[in-house]
Amino acid sequence: MAYPIKYIENNLVFNHDGECFAYYELLPYNYSFLSPEQKYQVHDSFRQLIAQNRDGKIHALQISTESSIRAAQERSKQEVTGKLKDVACAKIDAQTEALISMIGENQVDYRFFIGFKLLVNEQEVTMKQFRREAKTAVSDFLHEVNHKLMGDFVSMSNEEIWRFQKMEKLLENKISRRFKVRRLDKDDFGYLIEHLYGQTGTAYEDYEYYLPKKRFQEETLVKYYDLIKPTRCLIEENQRYLKIEQEDGTVYAAYFTINSIVGELDFPSSEIFYYQQQQFTFPIDTSMNVEIVTNRKALSTVRNKKKELKDLDSHAWQNDSETSTNVVDALDSVNELESTLDQSKESMYKLSYVVRVTAPDLEELKRRCNEVKDFYDDLNVKLVRPFGDMLGLHGEFLPASKRYLNDYIQYVTSDFLAGLGFGATQMLGETEGIYIGYSLDTGRNVYLKPALASQGVKGSVTNALAAAFVGSLGGGKSFSNNMIVYYSVLFGAQALIVDPKAERGRWKETLPEIAHEINIVNLTSEEQNRGLLDPYVIMENPKDSESLAIDILTFLTGISSRDGEKFPVLRKAIRAVTNSEERGLFKVIEELRAEGTTISTSIADHIESFTDYDFAHLLFSDGDVTQSISLEKQLNIIQVADLVLPDKETSFEEYTTMELLSVAMLIVISTFALDFIHTDRSVFKIVDLDEAWSFLQVAQGKTLSMKLVRAGRAMNAGVYFVTQNTDDLLDEKLKNNLGLKFAFRSTDINEIKKTLAFFGVDSEDENNQKRLRDLENGQCLISDLYGRVGVIQFHPIFEDLFHAFDTRPPVRKEVEE
Repeated sequence: MAYPIKYIENNLVFNHDGECFAYYELLPYNYSFLSPEQKYQVHDSFRQLIAQNRDGKIHALQISTESSIRAAQERSKQEVTGKLKDVACAKIDAQTEALISMIGENQVDYRFFIGFKLLVNEQEVTMKQFRREAKTAVSDFLHEVNHKLMGDFVSMSNEEIWRFQKMEKLLENKISRRFKVRRLDKDDFGYLIEHLYGQTGTAYEDYEYYLPKKRFQEETLVKYYDLIKPTRCLIEENQRYLKIEQEDGTVYAAYFTINSIVGELDFPSSEIFYYQQQQFTFPIDTSMNVEIVTNRKALSTVRNKKKELKDLDSHAWQNDSETSTNVVDALDSVNELESTLDQSKESMYKLSYVVRVTAPDLEELKRRCNEVKDFYDDLNVKLVRPFGDMLGLHGEFLPASKRYLNDYIQYVTSDFLAGLGFGATQMLGETEGIYIGYSLDTGRNVYLKPALASQGVKGSVTNALAAAFVGSLGGGKSFSNNMIVYYSVLFGAQALIVDPKAERGRWKETLPEIAHEINIVNLTSEEQNRGLLDPYVIMENPKDSESLAIDILTFLTGISSRDGEKFPVLRKAIRAVTNSEERGLFKVIEELRAEGTTISTSIADHIESFTDYDFAHLLFSDGDVTQSISLEKQLNIIQVADLVLPDKETSFEEYTTMELLSVAMLIVISTFALDFIHTDRSVFKIVDLDEAWSFLQVAQGKTLSMKLVRAGRAMNAGVYFVTQNTDDLLDEKLKNNLGLKFAFRSTDINEIKKTLAFFGVDSEDENNQKRLRDLENGQCLISDLYGRVGVIQFHPIFEDLFHAFDTRPPVRKEVEE
């Protein structure tokens, strides 16, 4: 096959047969965890895209390109702000080196290109048009003669280019209604051609193709050498593979084409382009050359075939022999196809499907080829590697090329082409930001930007900064949550972690690089902490102190605002304390006693009965507390080690006194967090609520969590709920205000179904249920800002981070004598 490309102009490629193709990159769409209905919607859009072309050709390519890990990490460094910028950049650099040592400089990325042959509009035949056509033909002949003699320049008529550009605009408008596409440019074509001719190790975004042109009034000239420059290599053709030698290495390439399709490809589950990205650990490329056969032509071909089959059938009958089952089946298929074509008036498609497998050596090539054949075998597609046709099949991948072999054509419908999943992939997270791990299906790195939701990004389905981490004990909730908070702080965020289990007390020692920006407040029962959580001490605004004092005392005593006798008495005492000089919860008891009525004394006694518990003095003071909790550092941790939190199953009426006090303290701390949220709006803030279920199940906690979430969106702050079940996350109001979602392993089938529904995926699908049940430690289901769902493995990279965030109890080791 001769090199097909004659000229390239933006996304237009002209070949030597006078044809012009317009090429686009089909921006991949997320296909993982879609329901069957959603898959059918995508299928239908793609079918209509193909079916709208009544004539002509389509060339579709799935190409394994390379993207630079270093470039993504450098872009991540641009996101860093704040006091810890130097530490963050050093950490990202160390991360980059570790990732490169593990997976190399570049990562495989699949891109989808689709080219449509542009058909010249039917024009009226006028003398002027006739003269123009004749002139074009003569000048083409002269240029061809010059080119054959001189061999250095290719000439293109400007009028011809302009005519096809006008048609391309109409085509682009048509396609972009159904799919997101990007016009290709010379750099894309250069990379594509060099990739096919053995170029490896160059990142797609770094590649540049030098293609200078000289424009004159009527024509544009381009050097022939510049057009064929990307093909520079030595190709040695063998019977069943090509040996392609480049300056920096040798690649062996083998080409498969479809021999036959046995049985039906059921949709959904036959999306070859989607599943082969996940199936293979090595990159493969696929080309589909589609020639459209108009309905009338297709019908006559089918009817001719029907006549042939009937002749075979009658010949067998005349000779008193059985008609073979192949002929009978073929007749049934032809009849069905004839009626379908007659009713739908659709075109048929002549498909040449070629798969390209490459490897660094022959042994590896053989192994990869076997793997590819097995994969297609499972889908009822029989591949063949034709002897001596490798170079011809290689040429089919080039833009604007023609079909090489007619022996392996498959006649298919638009339904078949749409069902192959062209453009489908698994996409998660952002292209840069905090590296948290990699996708388990595709192996691609996953980056997050926790502060991005509130910016109203194009394509996002939420603008909520709040996030949820759900899953049963020991699945990795706390670990992943700690990792995201830690990196967010490095990137410039300010965080407040409420830690009721006191698991983060050693972070200053285990995270020495940011120790100077860690503030750990240990709220123990020691005398020095007296009154630290008193509403009148912790809140700066007296009005806020008053409403928090009412919340806490009504919660502890069980006095409802509907209680017409007791509530007004309590309210009056609290108001009196708010208006006095010395303010504290002990003063409320004094005010009630000063009232002197039976009810006030009874309430005073009730409140006082709480004050003698070992850590209750954190809540009660006379207002003489000088120290306060400071949140000036980047990472603030409030630990209340002595809390006795109720079990999730315990109803509010069954709470013990210790449990009541513990939840009361969490309510105070969370209200304090609300104050923290209302600081500088330009800084992203995180309030991290570990064991969030403990206060989400009491009325005051529910109200508070909604306040935190709503205020967070306006004040550039995210609330992270770490809890065991999706039911803990209250009603739909809170669930709808959650952006990022992470779900870890669960074994309870009801909880699995609720989690899948919470993620917006089919909860009755057995495969989805199995995915969630079979997750290992550190693996989770993630739903990102764009509503895309996938499975990732959290990857801390650094040993010290793993030890710092690991919440498992230490294993006891026997000391050897």
